[in-house]
Amino acid sequence: MIPNATDLGSQTAEPGTCFAGELRQRIESELEAICNDSQFRSSPRNCEFLRYVVTETLEGRATEIKERTLGTELFGRPIAYDTGSDAVVRVRANEVRKRLACYYEEHESLTGWRIQMPLRSYVPRFLPEPRFDSSTTETSVNEIAGGPASPRVVLTLSQMMVPTLVALFLCAATFRWQIFSGTPYLDFWDSLMTGHSSIALVLDADSSDPHAVTTDDLKIVNPLLQTAAALHLPTQVRSSADPDLDRTAVVPIHITHRSLSGHATLSDDLQEAYLTVVPGSQPELWIAGNGSAAITLAIHSMSSADMFPQALEMALRRNAPTRIRIAEGQKVTVQSATSGGDQWPR
Repeated sequence: MIPNATDLGSQTAEPGTCFAGELRQRIESELEAICNDSQFRSSPRNCEFLRYVVTETLEGRATEIKERTLGTELFGRPIAYDTGSDAVVRVRANEVRKRLACYYEEHESLTGWRIQMPLRSYVPRFLPEPRFDSSTTETSVNEIAGGPASPRVVLTLSQMMVPTLVALFLCAATFRWQIFSGTPYLDFWDSLMTGHSSIALVLDADSSDPHAVTTDDLKIVNPLLQTAAALHLPTQVRSSADPDLDRTAVVPIHITHRSLSGHATLSDDLQEAYLTVVPGSQPELWIAGNGSAAITLAIHSMSSADMFPQALEMALRRNAPTRIRIAEGQKVTVQSATSGGDQWPR
């Protein structure tokens, strides 16, 4: 069965719908244009995800596009993996939605059809492009595909505006979350969490109560908790005295007030912190500062798209351990694993 334009403009394809003829060619051409754009070209995994769900839908297998299926087919998860604690598919789908919305803010459709990823669904929609003239928007899908002619459908102005309004809404949500597509901020978190399902914020153990986590601790790490929530990443806050983590599933972020002896300090009064990223199959991140104000500044840098230090994302891309010094009012400085021969802040 080939759906008509009214169906495509208002809902996802019916179960078992198979697309053929010129309509399929247009959607495939639109997919290639999207994947060749900078929004997707810089992130092959996003393109792979979009290409998979579009192809499955065109082949009439929309009902088989489920979170578990995507996790096993695209991300190598075992068939019985826990989708509740492993958010890899949800994180990727959110990223693809945002990039699609921003793509259509910058570009018009090249083929007369837009590809959209609805919220709370992994099955794409194919929407007629509002800018095309009446002869295009009034033509049914059957006529485009070379099948029997169907009654012409005239789209109202409000119907034609729906795709644009949806795209504007998604871009506004993207701006609100400060998760901008194609930014080092988002690419860093995406790379850091690849193959892992959750985050652990590991705090210094208190000598009086080694396993306690205080309300002051939670206030300091709150920006990181908000970032994790926006990315749908389960997060735990724990003490360094707690038992060791399962590093195959959890990425630890160590937050410590330990002395930074061995690192040059410009002034005794200067608040400074070091961000250290250690890439690999079991990555970890260290945030070390000489005071609460310094650690707070470093955490805000990690949690803000505007303040995020690009060198951290580059370190993951190069798979090179890297340390970054952050001090209020001072320029961010970057050190590799061998710079200066001093110890890492652990």
